Amino acid sequence: MYLLAHPDDEVVASGGTIRKLVNNGDQVRVVLATKGQAGKGANKRIEEFKKSCEILGVSDYKLLGYQDGEINNKLVWGRLEQDFIDEINSYKPEAVVTFDHSGWYFHLDHVGVSLAGVRAVDKAKHKVEVVLFSLFQPPGIKSRWKYVYADKLPVTHRVDIEDVLEVKMKAVMAHKSQKITFLPYLALGKLHKKYFDHEYFQVALASKRGRKMLEGSDIFREI
Repeated sequence: MYLLAHPDDEVVASGGTIRKLVNNGDQVRVVLATKGQAGKGANKRIEEFKKSCEILGVSDYKLLGYQDGEINNKLVWGRLEQDFIDEINSYKPEAVVTFDHSGWYFHLDHVGVSLAGVRAVDKAKHKVEVVLFSLFQPPGIKSRWKYVYADKLPVTHRVDIEDVLEVKMKAVMAHKSQKITFLPYLALGKLHKKYFDHEYFQVALASKRGRKMLEGSDIFREI
């Protein structure tokens, strides 16, 4: 189960991994906190999200409908946390994937979803075996905020997505309304394809069974 914030979060840092999980026969559910209402054309963004999921092979998804850009402490420690608890208890995932606590680039919606997601895992009746943080830094972000980012991401596992990279890029392009935002990302992809050959994760929590799941995985490779 992926716990994310906006339409397009499903593909930027983990679209290749999602496609590989689907190809492997794993069930994947994507839960978005918002519908991306702060962007241009909320309804369009929802349709773009659905198209992206279709390309990635995901048919099980849900948008909770929180207001884009307004995920605050009250929601994180309250209703959003409870909604995530309900999703976990209903779907009963073995693994949960969400943002790291930096929210990739300190986007407060992302940070809030990450915090609410981890708290939900801790409080849910269903026991989640593995929690993975999806790690990502937009191209050029370190040069803009040198004082914020560590030299290296705290990666514990990576996924080789070279075999599904074209599928991922098609899913990225499905978010046409976000094209301007993605231009640096797409330009870098064309110039340096190998930059996108892997997706990166950090194990935030793993039970004994969860560790064995990761050790036996053909998708997630420990670094």
